[in-house]
Amino acid sequence: MKRNLTLIFLAAVAAAANAQDSPKVTLHVGDPAPPIVIAKWAKGEPVTTLGNGSVNIVEFWATWCGPCKQSIPHLTELAKKYSGKANFIGVDSYEHVPDATACYSKVEKFVTDFGDKMDYHVAIDGVDGKMGKSWMEAAGQNGIPTAFVVGKDGKIAWIGHPMMGLDEVVGKVIDGTFDAKAEAARAAAEAKKQEEAEAKAAPAMAKRRALLKPVIDARSKKDYKQEVIEIDKAAKEDSEIGSMLAVEKFTAMTKYDEAGAQKYAGQLSETTYKDNFQQLNSLAWTMVQDGSPIKHLNTALAVKIAQKAYKLSKEDPMIADTLALAYYRAGDKALALSTQKSAVAKAGGNKEFDAATLDEMKGRLKMYETSVDTKAKS
Repeated sequence: MKRNLTLIFLAAVAAAANAQDSPKVTLHVGDPAPPIVIAKWAKGEPVTTLGNGSVNIVEFWATWCGPCKQSIPHLTELAKKYSGKANFIGVDSYEHVPDATACYSKVEKFVTDFGDKMDYHVAIDGVDGKMGKSWMEAAGQNGIPTAFVVGKDGKIAWIGHPMMGLDEVVGKVIDGTFDAKAEAARAAAEAKKQEEAEAKAAPAMAKRRALLKPVIDARSKKDYKQEVIEIDKAAKEDSEIGSMLAVEKFTAMTKYDEAGAQKYAGQLSETTYKDNFQQLNSLAWTMVQDGSPIKHLNTALAVKIAQKAYKLSKEDPMIADTLALAYYRAGDKALALSTQKSAVAKAGGNKEFDAATLDEMKGRLKMYETSVDTKAKS
């Protein structure tokens, strides 16, 4: 279960620290769609051509992408709604695995596990990433999930997030009422506005990349003391960096100074992150998770931080799961059990909740049940 939001940020930081100027956008709304070049089909009959009177939705996703998982059931609903009128094609890309075999295995298992909740054509881009390059990168799209609606004429009618307006667009493209020219003009104006904003922000971004690169370099070398030094240096120049990388600083400190790291976590919970339940949860989870780098855990502090995150989140089941584990580490197994039961019940009642995460939560619930039963028998 990946709860450390800072790690996600660091991935973006790594890209930013090494990034050059953005490549020129060559694919726009209104242009003919690029060819469908798929490494392997994981579900459904292959779709080899676009246009020719058919409407196609080409959506890019990845197994590790949380928002992608949330959009999958929605895409399935749309595929059923427009069955016979439009093809929905989910193209897995950006898996970052070493070889094709690993890529295929990972995606196919994911598709199998999702079952009927992922009921449309599913394709695998493969390690070469040909679709990602010819569609996503060419269109200047740098986030997933992203959907491309290709009209009956084979031209791109719309590009956007699959959870934001896709249903209406597809319906209009199918019945011929979608104003493709107006959408192309709107998209062009938005792209120009974005280019102007990026040009204006370029000097500041260049400075931030320069500040972040030493952080990434130290982290890649596992020189955690130096990483903390570099984070502190960057924070003096850019306070936002200090805020964003505070959990990463804490994680790095745990590698060589457990007491200092936990003291710092307590300070963060009362200052920088006092109102941020996501980062509070990240702190608590880093402290209590299996394989935690902290060998001498301040359980009272971990519980305090997890309780605060839970309260601020308005009883989010994911954060309840963290709180339950904190109780368990602190020795309050009965409270861990009751908290976990509530978390599992709430998560299980949400059809869009990630199935793999729910399975992990159920596994911990069994552990707490066994622990309490054993205690009662003794």
